[in-house]
Amino acid sequence: MRLWFLLLSLLAVLFAETARAEALAPPGSAGHCLSAGVDTLRPLDKGQVLYRIVFFNRCETPRSFFWCAEHSAAQLPATVACRSQRGFGSEQRHTIRYRKEFQWALPQGVRIRYQDCSDLEIPTADFSCAPLATTRR
Repeated sequence: MRLWFLLLSLLAVLFAETARAEALAPPGSAGHCLSAGVDTLRPLDKGQVLYRIVFFNRCETPRSFFWCAEHSAAQLPATVACRSQRGFGSEQRHTIRYRKEFQWALPQGVRIRYQDCSDLEIPTADFSCAPLATTRR
């Protein structure tokens, strides 16, 4: 009986809604260098799944980016949850040269959203890129 339950659980995980990633920047904007892949590593307790989120830089120069997670029916960790009103400094920004990987326990069916800009820019609240503030001498 336990083996049957385990097999049914594994089948449910295989056919359940998987995570997906999408760029926030509109087509044709500056944010076109990154691509992302989201893989399920293993199911965890309480509807959580361990995800591997991998970003790839297709351009020849470093990029700055942020990413966040969305789910319509589940609570997400505050550190990675997308906010409806983006505020500067509220997101964790990262720099990528070639590849960057993250692993997070998130609810099944989560959507990963991201935006990239050149390393001399930062993502803005309207999903465009703005120049970094220059320091005065």
